Amino acid sequence: MSIAIDSLHFSYGSQPVLNGVSLTVEQGEFVALVGMNGCGKSTLLRLVAGLLTPSSGSIMLDGDPLRSLSRRQVARRMAVLHQTLPPVPGLTVRQLVRQGGYAHRGPLGMLWEASTSETDEALALTGVAHLADRVLDTLSGGERQRVRLALAVAQNTRVLLLDEPAAHLDVRHQLEVLTLVRELRQARDLTVVSVLHELDHAARFAERVVALREGVVWADGDPREVMTPALLAEVFGVAGRVVVDELHGTPRCLPDHALSDHSLSDLSMGG
Repeated sequence: MSIAIDSLHFSYGSQPVLNGVSLTVEQGEFVALVGMNGCGKSTLLRLVAGLLTPSSGSIMLDGDPLRSLSRRQVARRMAVLHQTLPPVPGLTVRQLVRQGGYAHRGPLGMLWEASTSETDEALALTGVAHLADRVLDTLSGGERQRVRLALAVAQNTRVLLLDEPAAHLDVRHQLEVLTLVRELRQARDLTVVSVLHELDHAARFAERVVALREGVVWADGDPREVMTPALLAEVFGVAGRVVVDELHGTPRCLPDHALSDHSLSDLSMGG
């Protein structure tokens, strides 16, 4: 399942967010979207998921225009992991994860017992089978994120879109969730596009980093090539260093200080 984005524009009212984003993601890639808050990372993800409509430009899913597909057709191809779930009092983990089969079976199909094996597999793959009968409201942040992943896995798609999957988690649970995403990708040959806040996580877990600035793709490539002091300055507005992690062989970013408005203005003008 490839994703082809061409000259994508989007605005919230009179405020432009994306100004001509073009990007292609091939089957099996793990792509991390990075950039400052408000640069359009999550907006781009929602556009790809079909949750927003672009002002202009196109999105193709494996050769088919996204706009030509129904919501259920999109859900059969892509699963979206949102940062939060709407509160549903009394809903158990198993009941939630079973909803992942809606796109393939429809509302009546959700009543079939045949969905039990798919639900159990998703619970097992994400390590939350022991939580199956727990009410969602009783879970910790790390447990809830694993359950959201189980819901996405139960949807049985080839593409996984993640909106900051490690947000609001402590360091241990951040690593657990991102390691799990990587394992699921390998086990199911998934295409993963994820908004990530931590640059070190993007460099370690993704094989390709796409940095957004001012509504356009500012840098795109292997983390070992993209993660540079220039990127820290131009995209994130900080002066810093980039070193190689001796254990993983991936870049680590060491921000030193915020750049002044004058310095940022010079960078914008190419100075």
